[in-house]
Amino acid sequence: MPQSTKLGLVLSGGGAKGAYQVGVLRYLAEQNIQPDAVSGASIGSLNGSVLASAGNVQSAAETLEQVWHEIAEHSPLKMDSLSFLSFVLRIAMAAFGGPAGRMAAVSTQHLAHILPEKYHKYVGDPVFFDNSPSIDILNRYAGLNSKNSGLPFWVSVYESDGAMKDLLAFLKGSLGISESKNSSFIFLNHLPEDEKRKALLASSAIPLAYEAQIIGGKKYYDGGLGGVNAVQGNTPITPLIEHEKCTHIIVTHLQDGSFWDRNSYPDTTILEIRPRGIGRKGLRDMLSFERGTILQWMEQGYEDAKASIEPVADGLAAFSNSLESQRKLDDAATQMADALQWLKK
Repeated sequence: MPQSTKLGLVLSGGGAKGAYQVGVLRYLAEQNIQPDAVSGASIGSLNGSVLASAGNVQSAAETLEQVWHEIAEHSPLKMDSLSFLSFVLRIAMAAFGGPAGRMAAVSTQHLAHILPEKYHKYVGDPVFFDNSPSIDILNRYAGLNSKNSGLPFWVSVYESDGAMKDLLAFLKGSLGISESKNSSFIFLNHLPEDEKRKALLASSAIPLAYEAQIIGGKKYYDGGLGGVNAVQGNTPITPLIEHEKCTHIIVTHLQDGSFWDRNSYPDTTILEIRPRGIGRKGLRDMLSFERGTILQWMEQGYEDAKASIEPVADGLAAFSNSLESQRKLDDAATQMADALQWLKK
């Protein structure tokens, strides 16, 4: 029996630069390159949810283009005024209230044990942005209520030790002082609707910017925080290799300078797509949801995907043909088994 072949697609994180992945998917759709499984981190998990629920890259590319045109018209960055005010009040109590004020400011965190989860952001780690725009997009486009349908889909999340500790670990990792602990991966397909939503919101929840999500009694933040030096969490290839047994994987990065090393996976055929022409403004690139910038990223994703895939187009065509042949053989084997079962009756 020939070895089974399977194509995976990794969608890395990078905030507003996620528009780049729309262009990549548009090119894949034109070439009829269909992934068999998907993984995503941060904004890549939100894009991936649309692709996974659509089930095919053509439909997903059209839907994501619509989503990102919406985002270009209405920025998803919405200040959470009440949460910010709560944080300011706690700081004021600690600074000007003396020992009693400091005790009161610290003790508010214990209220999280008795208050409903939706109020935790007012008494726990500070939160500056409202995630309701992301929730609205997920509810309308991510197919959260579908059960066991679409492509196998994994998202990267980071188990929190507290917002400030998480950010400090990430900073140390980014500076090469130490490595942050690894991110975890959650398989979404079998989860209930609410749990899917929480996992996707957690995967893109930058500490202090957005509130952590509680899943299975644990708090989770942005999957890109984990394994910073090796970019383990922000480029979640591991579940596609270990769980989905993908033999070929397309990895889309959202920064050209990513230190992720394809040579760490010698038994997997990997094609990387990296931004080449725009976006050298660091954090500003991640937060720039202006229409002109988003359209630039979309076009750049298309051009970079074309430049990366065209040189290996013949190989991908052969791979696609082998997948189709394998599917036909599987169908034929199933039909033969059914026929034999009928004959026995």
